[in-house]
Amino acid sequence: MRKETAEAVSKILETSGKQSESVKRQIIGAAELDARNAQLRSLERAVNEAFDLAARQISTVSGDSQEKALASLIQEGIDIIGPRAKVLCASKDKKAVSSAIRKLGSKSKLSLEEGGIDTMGGVILTTPDGTVRFDNTFEARLERMRPTLRKAVAAILTGAE
Repeated sequence: MRKETAEAVSKILETSGKQSESVKRQIIGAAELDARNAQLRSLERAVNEAFDLAARQISTVSGDSQEKALASLIQEGIDIIGPRAKVLCASKDKKAVSSAIRKLGSKSKLSLEEGGIDTMGGVILTTPDGTVRFDNTFEARLERMRPTLRKAVAAILTGAE
């Protein structure tokens, strides 16, 4: 009877040891997952803050540098859409866009559309019939760059430059 009791106690201790090890691994795994999720949320907040700051700085650009930036965005659109395109921009940028179109000269047959678009800056180019649209607004460009910039911000924040 004593031998059976000792064996039963031994089995119980062995089982409880395995169970406690299993519970320990689950707790550690959950804690590591929580820490990783918190780190990712923090990274996403930092990326969003960086994007918001960049957007604010971009929206304050004016004068000659604004016109050069818009001309570059228009040229990029021409390369994609073609030399015959309709150009849409924010109402506040009409003067600079019009000037940029004039400077592009006879290389293209662009028409500046009436009515502004809701954007902090940049342009949208469409084919004359409107079937193809290239959104080259600052917001669209930032979104296209988001994955690359997220990696760069992550590298800076984690010190893995």
